[in-house]
Amino acid sequence: MITGSSEGLNVAVLGSGIAGSTVARKLADSGLKVTVFECGFGVGGRTSTRVTRDEHKFSFDHGAQYIGQAKTKSFQSSLNEWETLGFVKKWEGRFASVDAIEQPDIQQDPSAGCHYVGYPAMNSICKNLLDHENIDVILQTRACCKFDESTQKWSLTPHGEDKCMGQFDWLVGSDRLSATNDRADLRHAPLSDFKSLVEPIVSIPILTLMIAFDSSLEIPFDGIRFEEGGSFGTLGWIARDTSKPGRDRTDGRECWVVQSGPQAAKELLESVKGASFENTREIVREKAKEILYSDFVSALPRLTKENISIPKTSYIVGHRWSAAFPLLQNSQDGKVPCFDDRQNNFVACGDYFDKVGRIEGAFLSGVSASETI
Repeated sequence: MITGSSEGLNVAVLGSGIAGSTVARKLADSGLKVTVFECGFGVGGRTSTRVTRDEHKFSFDHGAQYIGQAKTKSFQSSLNEWETLGFVKKWEGRFASVDAIEQPDIQQDPSAGCHYVGYPAMNSICKNLLDHENIDVILQTRACCKFDESTQKWSLTPHGEDKCMGQFDWLVGSDRLSATNDRADLRHAPLSDFKSLVEPIVSIPILTLMIAFDSSLEIPFDGIRFEEGGSFGTLGWIARDTSKPGRDRTDGRECWVVQSGPQAAKELLESVKGASFENTREIVREKAKEILYSDFVSALPRLTKENISIPKTSYIVGHRWSAAFPLLQNSQDGKVPCFDDRQNNFVACGDYFDKVGRIEGAFLSGVSASETI
């Protein structure tokens, strides 16, 4: 809860996804100075947008695909506000599931519901939340954090360096992986309770294919969800990214995102165990590209009920999300909206605290975290 005693506080936030961006914005609106540390090239976390660095500037929402129907009044109110401000729009696409496609007459899935997307890209949500005079964003920086009990402040340094990036009254962790044994972010932080909370959480991986065609792919849907373990191989979801608001192109080319189911990703990652980190990452990217492209192309005749011509590929690359979303245990599901350790001026938030929805849950947890400080 922001009180008079909170004014003038300096807060550091680790991560710029929905949870981190939400808590940062709420605190900034209340007059606190916030610095967000993000190890990636841009903000957004799993709502990131990949833009190619060539003359074509192909754009792919390669993480979260859309925001579904809100389950809480609080989040619906924010969606309405974001839509009014212009950085969220409804995706009026044609959606289907494998079950619907198996019917003789292919019809738009009537149960698809609302699909909101960031405008003009998925990461526009976090970009706009972080666009505030009280917020500084530091990109391509993995911050390592130490707490000084004598001063009751957090000191942050770049990974592998001794340079101090500042001292902060509070630290917010919006990325649960920062507390795992493989990461140095919180390795020397006195947060044993938080580390015990997140260490058992299993990360669900997803493989992603980003592909651009020279011309339109003539299938009658813009988003299709597949049941894992079915007859469409590794496919879990495909989307015509170019059909989303703000993603249309004038050159006739078309961008698609193809995502696997969790089991396919798990099996691929297990098949490359033992390789170095860099080798593993490159192998998985290449295999994800090969497998997902093959299954995607093989599925097209069944999706259209006829043979279609596959346009020439302008761009194609694979990607892996090692921690696309958490597998929650009953003991963690919705019990608390965030984690706070007032003794060490630390609070954590993220979608792993609530199963109300991946993006919605992250937002609600970020709001709760902001009310803790």
